[in-house]
Amino acid sequence: MPNRYGPDARHFQRDWFTVRLPDRSGKVRPLVLDDTWTTGSRAQSLAHSLKRAGASSVEVVVLGRHVNPDHAASRPLLKAIEEPVFDFSICAVER
Repeated sequence: MPNRYGPDARHFQRDWFTVRLPDRSGKVRPLVLDDTWTTGSRAQSLAHSLKRAGASSVEVVVLGRHVNPDHAASRPLLKAIEEPVFDFSICAVER
């Protein structure tokens, strides 16, 4: 099936990928390596197709994350990480 989703597609598509797995139902556990993570739509779409094809679980590892500070959608992410979330001087158990 030809890919009808272009490089700018940013939403989950249940038919984005066509997957055929070996006949080992329930024993296939693929690891997906992604080189960038913007919306997660491709990884989610691929994981969906793998599960429909019989994978018992799917793991995704993202090897890189590039944030463009001039991109409007990136601003909330950058704002959220301005303040450190974790303080090594405070014990999480005693907090």
